[in-house]
Amino acid sequence: MSAAASDRVDPDRYARIYALAEPYWQTRSNEIHIPESYALALELLGDHPEADPDIVLPAVLLHDIGYMAVPSDDHLKGLAGAVKGWEPDITRRHEIQGAALAGQILGEVGWDAERTAAIQDIVDGHDSRAEAVSREDELVKDADKLWRYTESAVRICHTWMDLTPDGFMDWVGSEIDRWLFTEAARRLARRELAASQAALAAEPVG
Repeated sequence: MSAAASDRVDPDRYARIYALAEPYWQTRSNEIHIPESYALALELLGDHPEADPDIVLPAVLLHDIGYMAVPSDDHLKGLAGAVKGWEPDITRRHEIQGAALAGQILGEVGWDAERTAAIQDIVDGHDSRAEAVSREDELVKDADKLWRYTESAVRICHTWMDLTPDGFMDWVGSEIDRWLFTEAARRLARRELAASQAALAAEPVG
């Protein structure tokens, strides 16, 4: 985390949200995806002091919790471009359920109403809404997609798209400028992709 982010972000402030959200992450490798996206969001906040971490960080922790309400056999159908067929209603179902659950969790921890509403709006459109409604929404969308460039994502997600690890890395690398809103995210994507390429070269998928 950059100095600018560390000066204004107290990780302990989000510990209760983290603890309440974590049981909902045991779907579609979210127990790996969300903590890594959270770490990437912290880096993005260091480049964007105008963004409110009290919206961005809870939204990252909560954005995919709605998959717990979707049958496990349907999880991968929520991926746009899924090789086995994308079903937009699955995408919407996890967003709608996630926004409702986010409201419950944030209410339990006493998060303020205005930020709670903004977080729910971000969760409700983090996959289905192509545009971003705020800087905070941009950073959440970027942190979410940035995970695809990490080593863990390459090792997990190449099978979701029926690609080899190299094919998956080629694909995500070709989408950097289209997927990501901020220059900071594009820089992090290139960094993570280079690290993933090196790691997979040293230790290929067995």
